[in-house]
Amino acid sequence: MDNDVAAGPKSHPKDRVRKRSSYACNHCRRLKMRCSGSQPCERCERRNQSCQYDRRQQKILVSKGFLSDLEEQAASSKRPPYTPTGSSHETQHYRGSSTPIVTQTNVPGRQAVTDAQSPSIIDAASALNVRLGSELASEIGSEPDSDPTNPFLHQGKRFTNPLLVESHTDHTSDESGKLFYLGTSSNWSFGTRILAMIHTKAFRSPLPTADLHFEGSAYQIGWNGYRGISECVQPVLPTIDFALYLINAVKFHCGQLFHLFDEGTFMRKFYSFHETQNSLNGSDPLWYVHYLFVLALGKGFIVRASTDKRPPGEEFYIHAMRLLPDVTVMCQDPLESMELLCCAGLYLQCADKRAAAYNLVGQAMRLAVYEGIHTDIRSEHYSEVKLQRCREIWWTVYILDCHMSSLNGSPLTLAEKDIRARLPSFSGSEQKSNALGIHVKLAKTIALVLQTVYSEDGRVGDRFLSKIKAALKNLADVNDERTARFSIELDAPSSIGRLPAYLHLFHHQCIVLTTRPLLYKFWQNRLESSKPIRISASGGVRTLVKICVASASQALRILESLQAQSLLESFLPFDLEVTWSSALVLFMTRAVDPSLLVEADTHMMPAYKILDEITARGNLIAEHRRSELRQLEMTLKHLESQEANEGRLDAASAAPPGYGSPAWHAIGQADTSQSQQDIDQLLGWDLGVELSGEQLETIANALSFEDMEWLTQAPS
Repeated sequence: MDNDVAAGPKSHPKDRVRKRSSYACNHCRRLKMRCSGSQPCERCERRNQSCQYDRRQQKILVSKGFLSDLEEQAASSKRPPYTPTGSSHETQHYRGSSTPIVTQTNVPGRQAVTDAQSPSIIDAASALNVRLGSELASEIGSEPDSDPTNPFLHQGKRFTNPLLVESHTDHTSDESGKLFYLGTSSNWSFGTRILAMIHTKAFRSPLPTADLHFEGSAYQIGWNGYRGISECVQPVLPTIDFALYLINAVKFHCGQLFHLFDEGTFMRKFYSFHETQNSLNGSDPLWYVHYLFVLALGKGFIVRASTDKRPPGEEFYIHAMRLLPDVTVMCQDPLESMELLCCAGLYLQCADKRAAAYNLVGQAMRLAVYEGIHTDIRSEHYSEVKLQRCREIWWTVYILDCHMSSLNGSPLTLAEKDIRARLPSFSGSEQKSNALGIHVKLAKTIALVLQTVYSEDGRVGDRFLSKIKAALKNLADVNDERTARFSIELDAPSSIGRLPAYLHLFHHQCIVLTTRPLLYKFWQNRLESSKPIRISASGGVRTLVKICVASASQALRILESLQAQSLLESFLPFDLEVTWSSALVLFMTRAVDPSLLVEADTHMMPAYKILDEITARGNLIAEHRRSELRQLEMTLKHLESQEANEGRLDAASAAPPGYGSPAWHAIGQADTSQSQQDIDQLLGWDLGVELSGEQLETIANALSFEDMEWLTQAPS
């Protein structure tokens, strides 16, 4: 038996059944293939390629007593993490315990060995001790990442989310000096950073604040926000037929996405109100405020903005805000209060008042949590109708909170583990049930990305990259369901539905939000370099950037199809946000690594046409976005010309259309790995074709983030 152990797997007879090794080489693990565990393994030997093993994947067994003592030690913040001491040839004991550390590992080409046979096992046990101690400490709220004894934090620089790096660029100010926080996940903040960086690079001076669009500057609401200073004059209310038209406009544009009012209750009070000739006598004051918010939204959907920068429907919104009661009154009818707060928040988001919108939806979230509708309600005090209404309200509040938290770069207010509410059931409307289910799953993915990629986990290299991988797997899970139930054919002449388009656009936005920190890192490197770069395929990083670019391109194709059928949303902010963020990604890619784009110029034209269409319909924010996009394009061209004049580009090289030159500045390691080739061979993926859920999951599984220190290196 001892001879067998010493000889390793190669000495086994050929007719012996070989068990699958629990310790696979990097190549086999990446492709989820069976590995022989030998050195080199059989697969790598057949392919005549380098076979490497990650020692961190070695499995180490420890006694239960050791783990118990380790947990006890981690719970005490006064004691430093334990490091085993003593000779490697002695049985190791936990300090103050009689329990020996029993270790075992699987080494390529060897059977199980004990710590007495291999001194490296003691080192592995020490590493395990520190790692487990850090994980346990994080559970009790300490800061393991700042532990100076943790060897995993001091092996050189680790790549983290570059948007989380604290610097002077966390805030910017407008011409009046008012400070604005640059939220990490915010599309507006992302664009502001990009414009500021490229302007500083090209002109060697800070970007003038007059060249930026700041929140609240597009529209002006004719009210200073103070109640009681001016007389509360009731606006001219629409007639019953026009009011019904406005209500139906809200139902058409929002009814399949959000629950903004309970139709049965709302319309009963509506007809009662008009029967009394618009008299408030006998009417519900809270409902009347709700009604005004719905009218404001409806008018926003059907009326163009006026030339004096007043958003459509502002007269109804202002009157509603003046009549909005104190929160103590709203708590008396929490369901209607949550609905009207969502209406008000959505209107303000459309009117470029992001901070106020975020605040109002936050109030709705607080009310919802206080009432417990985020839980699985099973009370006999709730009728079936009221129970369904509670569920519809909750998921609307949740989805809006995810949207606005993402757009503002703010953390979520409620942990996912605390949400137990069920989805509502829509009898006779299977499409609405399916749409809400997919909508919620995508919102939860946004929540996952905000809580991991854009949170403290994003500051830790290994966690940051692994969280990107986890988010892509979540998106892969929902991708096929979305495609099966709400498919769209962009290459066919058939019409495209507004609801399927919205879900597809939301899905692509999730992908862009997840992966664009990597593109941002290469953007930083490009500005420090003198020429375009060639993003390395090492570890699948190039594939991640390619996924980001593909989603941005697909999103613009969907919006282009909507434009052809006059289905673009000019008041709701979502189409505009997708257009802006997708165009930014494509412009950045065009400057960073043009090889990722085919016919780069054709990717830019749809963005301008879409922004022109939304602007023509009276959206003043779209006009600012178009101006900033043109400014980015002009600055990039100036930088290209400047670099050419300084002799930094190879004049003899034939430059592809757009920015950059084939004289690449390589960034990263030489691509000796097979990761990119393996993925491309497996999928045969064309950038212009949308990935299936299976393909997206395969890519996520094949990503390998080993030896990624090159990401932290600036170009030479």
